[in-house]
Amino acid sequence: MKRWLTMLLSILLGCAACKNTSRDYPHQLQSEIGAAVGAAMQARPGTDEDIRLLIQDAGAAGVVEIPAGCWEITSAITIPDGTHVVGAGMGETILYRNPARSGGMAVPIFRVRGQTEQGGTYISGIAFMGVRDAQDKGEDYGVTLLNCTHYLVDHCYFEGFGEAAVEVRGQSRGVVDHCVFVDNFKQGINNLGYGVAVYGDNDWPADRQLGTAEANYVEDCLMVGSRHAIASSAGANYVFRHNVVQGNVVAHAVDAHGMGWGSARGTRAVEIYANLIEKPVDTWAGVVIRGGGGVIFGNTIKGYRNPILLVAEWGTPDALKSSYPAFDQINDLWLWDNSDGRRAVGPVVDETATGLVKEGRDYFTDPQSGYTPYTYPHPLAQGAQFD
Repeated sequence: MKRWLTMLLSILLGCAACKNTSRDYPHQLQSEIGAAVGAAMQARPGTDEDIRLLIQDAGAAGVVEIPAGCWEITSAITIPDGTHVVGAGMGETILYRNPARSGGMAVPIFRVRGQTEQGGTYISGIAFMGVRDAQDKGEDYGVTLLNCTHYLVDHCYFEGFGEAAVEVRGQSRGVVDHCVFVDNFKQGINNLGYGVAVYGDNDWPADRQLGTAEANYVEDCLMVGSRHAIASSAGANYVFRHNVVQGNVVAHAVDAHGMGWGSARGTRAVEIYANLIEKPVDTWAGVVIRGGGGVIFGNTIKGYRNPILLVAEWGTPDALKSSYPAFDQINDLWLWDNSDGRRAVGPVVDETATGLVKEGRDYFTDPQSGYTPYTYPHPLAQGAQFD
């Protein structure tokens, strides 16, 4: 499997050069991981209890090394905040769910609850595999992070999760980088299905804090077969950059919710740039912004009828969008230098946003004056020990 890991990392390292990425790479890794799990289920795999013992032995904020092999996970594993959990590589250390015992599950494989401002949870070099049955209705997760600061999830593989492969909540701030996401969508649910889901704590700061470390970063990842590669709400602030997104299904590839669908606030701000978004299964829209503001620039969005669509959030109660401005609607959004690979593309205002979202008032098609992207690669990713 290491040859495929090497190929994948050579693709992912510097995704500005990723425009010729082939879907064969993640699917070959998917095949090899599946074969390893199939063989393990016929033998005697490791268990989640084995991993809990490793965590216990490491102590708080310790280093947990999970060796190569397959580990069957039947319940959520709690990782103490600040712990480093390192596998032998995304194609070597495999944590999986057995459909015969885990179908319909709605819990994560790893759960981390932030306890300190220092934070520093680090998860690396592991394949997380949910239930592969597309008709399974388990709204589960690979990793959930709640109020975690300075977290880093890198060089991991995620497949087969019904809700989201990685879910970030609350006041979390950190990075997901150099990860591979494959088929995190279940037809049995026909909704949800995110690579990364970012939910804030419904706070709404006056300063959006663009270009700073005060956000959740997803960078240099390869994301194939999600409903949304990334989704957000509840005051979330995320940066999605230098990623390759392919084969999104049922709905659009990159998403930012407005207020509604169970959240008291919409997305506060996004920074979406330098991504390649292509080869969709559902060609309706590439990037759909349903609330909030931020910057969207330098993306190549290929194969969509609406590369960038601006929407008034469907889930916002009618009373809160009956007149301008709608609650948490699109505002102070800047879009420039996006293309479909042949020509420049600008935003399209959806019929839902007619009268609410207007160019020159709510969104602008020029570079935002004074904006500077945050350091790339992110300093946390530069300091990673796993390579």
